[in-house]
Amino acid sequence: MSGAILLFLVHFLTLTSVMVIGKTGRKKRNNSRKKKRRQVYTKSEHNALIDATIHPLADQHWGFVIVDGVLHALNEQDPVESFVKFLKYNAPELLKRILKEIR
Repeated sequence: MSGAILLFLVHFLTLTSVMVIGKTGRKKRNNSRKKKRRQVYTKSEHNALIDATIHPLADQHWGFVIVDGVLHALNEQDPVESFVKFLKYNAPELLKRILKEIR
């Protein structure tokens, strides 16, 4: 396996483990009233976890820039806005890196 792929798998498994462990061990409330259940992590916290995991890998290979965009889009749950943000923030750098690799 390539070093970048192996590193990605290690980061992914670590991130998944942290998220699963963070959800366990919390007491459930048994109230008669329904209360809105607070998510374990907010969207911005998810984004920070994605950035911390994927950005170091994106420095090694441009393919992880696409992975980063997809994960952020899944987190935001707004495909149109996520695509516009991807084009604005990631596409120019991604294009430069792809063209540099082709030459």
